[in-house]
Order: sequence, then C-alpha cells, then structure tokens
Amino acid sequence: MFPRPSPLRVLAKICGLTSLSQALACADLGADAIGINFFPQSKRFHPWEEASLWLGQLPPSLARVAVLVNAPMDQVQAIATSGLIDALQFHGDEPPDFLARARAFGLPLVKALPLLPDTTAASLLAWPADALLLDAFAPGVYGGTGHTIDWARAASIIAAIAPKPLILSGGLTPENLAAAIHATRPAAVDVASGVESAPGLKDLAKVRAFLRAAHFPSSPP
Repeated sequence: MFPRPSPLRVLAKICGLTSLSQALACADLGADAIGINFFPQSKRFHPWEEASLWLGQLPPSLARVAVLVNAPMDQVQAIATSGLIDALQFHGDEPPDFLARARAFGLPLVKALPLLPDTTAASLLAWPADALLLDAFAPGVYGGTGHTIDWARAASIIAAIAPKPLILSGGLTPENLAAAIHATRPAAVDVASGVESAPGLKDLAKVRAFLRAAHFPSSPP
C-alpha cells in the first residue's frame, strides 16, 4: 500500500474483514487496503480456507493485507505465495530475523508494534519491514483494542523515522481521525473496532466517514 499517491492523501486500511460483500463495499467506498486476520484467537479471525475463496474477486485497486500473529513460517509461505495477498502484516512476537526470512516471499512487510515507554525511532528502524504500524499496548492482546496512543509521541517518532512509512492505529474513529492525522501526519491509518457494529462486522456509514477523514486530511479536525 505504499508509496502514498500524494503528500496530502493519507492511505486508509480497514482491518478485520470477514466477508466478500463487506470487502467489496469497502472498495466501493474508497478504501486503499483491507486486512484479513488469520489469528485464530482474534475476535475478527477469518480462516484462510474461507478467505481464499473470495480474495481473488476484489478489484486491483484494493490492497489485500494478511494479518498474522506468531504464524509458523510454512503458513506464512502458503499465504504469501498464493497470489491472493499483496502484503504481510506481522502483529505478534515475531523477531526481526523471522521478518528477514519472510522477505524471501517477495511481498511488502508491515510490522505492528505497541507504543511502549521505551519505544524509540532507533528501536523501530531496527525492524526489517517496509512499513511500521504503531498500536496501543494491552497485555495479551494483539491489536483491535480500541485504545488510543499518545499522538504527541507518535508524531515525534513519525518525524524521526522518515522516510520510513508509519501507519497510525489504536482507537481511531471517524470522530477523532482528522485530529489524529493533524497531530501526527502518518503515511497511513488503520482501523478495526472504530468502524464496527460488532467484531468483524463493519458499519458502512462509519467506514464512509472514516475514509473521508483519511483522504481529506487538510479539512479542519
């Protein structure tokens, strides 16, 4: 999902999709990417065996991102080489050398990391990823918490790691997204719970509002 189409347009990923109909609706509304969560313990888990039946029916304008949490390398390889996925997002405790090995599959890599007290630009840049995603920390939970992060700290990190793209996540909603973008200036934003009526079920009115805020960041917050 990189590079950005223009300096003024923030890319938007709608994460936790579980059906073709909702994925197509997100595409029609202008989403740049969708995420499909293949972590069995997630509230938004969607089995690969089911997702693989419909991922090939999406328009090429919509990037398909596999969200993986501590998946074995053989599963990563099967998903990455299927021709149905455009990027891999690692959201678990995978070490840097695991990502380095995953590079062999030829897809862009995103590493999701919580914003911790000791997070620095240097610690983020040590990851062999094409883009980084900052999320809220919750013990034992891998994303989708609905908690916001410290935008001031995120802004300083985004500036320090440039030109490495950073995706802002954590508690984003249609109501706070404009303010978050103005505060942090990320390359992209990622949302799951903030546009849902239930885990894995998107509220399309919220998706529409979220995408408008993402794609017109010059609007007042």
